[in-house]
Amino acid sequence: MYRERHIGLWALAWFLLLMRNIFFDSGIFDWKQSILFFLIYQLLFIGCSLTFVWGTYRFIDRPFNRFWLYGAISASLLSMVCFLLSAPITYTLILPTWFAGIVLAWIAAVFLRQVEVTGMGRIITGVAFTLWSILTIAMPFYIQAFPLVITIISGILRLIIAISTVIVFLEKSRLDLINKETQYRLLAENAADTIYFYQIYPTAQLQYVNPAVHLLTGYTPEEFYKNNRLVFALIHADDRRLLENFIRDFPKSIETTVTLRLVRKNKISLWIEQKCTAIYTSHGKIAALQGIIRDITSRKDLALDRMTMVGNMAATVAHEIRNPMTTVRGYLQLMGGKETYQTDKKKFELMLEEIDQANSIINEYLSLSRSKFSNFELCSLNAIIEALLPQIQADATSAAVSVALDLNIIPELLLDENEIHQLLLNLVRNSIEAMPAGGSLVIKTTHATGQVILSVCDQGLGIPAYILDKLGTPFITSKNTGAGLGIPICYQIAHRHNALIKINTSAEGTIFLVYFNTTSA
Repeated sequence: MYRERHIGLWALAWFLLLMRNIFFDSGIFDWKQSILFFLIYQLLFIGCSLTFVWGTYRFIDRPFNRFWLYGAISASLLSMVCFLLSAPITYTLILPTWFAGIVLAWIAAVFLRQVEVTGMGRIITGVAFTLWSILTIAMPFYIQAFPLVITIISGILRLIIAISTVIVFLEKSRLDLINKETQYRLLAENAADTIYFYQIYPTAQLQYVNPAVHLLTGYTPEEFYKNNRLVFALIHADDRRLLENFIRDFPKSIETTVTLRLVRKNKISLWIEQKCTAIYTSHGKIAALQGIIRDITSRKDLALDRMTMVGNMAATVAHEIRNPMTTVRGYLQLMGGKETYQTDKKKFELMLEEIDQANSIINEYLSLSRSKFSNFELCSLNAIIEALLPQIQADATSAAVSVALDLNIIPELLLDENEIHQLLLNLVRNSIEAMPAGGSLVIKTTHATGQVILSVCDQGLGIPAYILDKLGTPFITSKNTGAGLGIPICYQIAHRHNALIKINTSAEGTIFLVYFNTTSA
């Protein structure tokens, strides 16, 4: 069951000993008269001893010492020489039996001094190996006089060793399991993230949560064990629909990371990120969930701080740069219309285009201002998409991209129409730029329980991992052009609408998903 190699080696050693007993010690083959049978007898004798040694080294997790191999070869060769010289059987057997006796004595010492297990199994095994060693060393001198007595005593000792060895193995396995459980428990208990194990079948119940949950929520693990619904009560009211959708979409939803807000015991809100895996029964039914919950509030705050920084920069840029650029643009238009400069008309057009490009980047900076006021009105998201369709198709046609709408029946939402325009155009333009060789773009709306989902799906090459981890951070982009502000603007617009953006990306394309709550904006 545990695939321990030392057990297999010991079993092989016992098998070799059994073969020697059956075919040679019983008298089936007269090994004392045939050189071939004597050679096989020696191989079984020495092979059994070496296999015992090998298995014992594996048991104590140490490398095999080659001196045992050298000793076995030497004892076998000298024994063969004695056989060929027709020496008495006592001298023929003395070297291999003494080698086997030394092996048994060494194994006895290992069990008595080096095997770190509790219980009597270790002592019984060591004493039995010691007695077997003494019997084996004395065997050449008494085997002919007392063969039956030696055979009976040897058999009893082997039986005791076989049983006690299994006892030692079970004791060691139990100790190893306790040590591993202790290691894993210490790892879980000292982890900075919250680790939990939630049983679903046969009854829903929180089985384990580590002490980090107290720092995260203000509640102790014991409070969570007493109140099985406490974890659900802590979820921010605006994010409970998201959690309900996560639960309803089991088991598919567990493949994605869930980001939502949690209200601590002291009423302070924080952002958490939850990732879990399912444990299934033998019948394929989900039995439990085990996962990790991480506090990402500092990450969110850092992103907002960056937005604030960019917003402050935007005010400076608008005041210090935009006004002079407007003056320059006006004079360029005026000069470009004069007859004198008609030969340089293309140069004037190029300069005007560059100024307009700079102005568009400044507009993106201005869009990141946190002090921006949103004008929410009850309106149709589908109507906004349809109104923007001609502009989207114009951008898509120039890039050889086809656009398809899949607009389902959805309720009206409290939205800032201008901001949703900008959000949708940013997402669409990102998707179009992700398909330089052309492809298909699908804009879809769906209605789930308490939520309206806007999705923009492309057939590009996907977002690189190093970009995906930092997506939403200003100035992070994989494109050669642009300031890297489009997606951060989308995140900020979604934040003002109390919406959540998710991204699913692979080598086959990317899907941007925006979740709007139908109850509030």
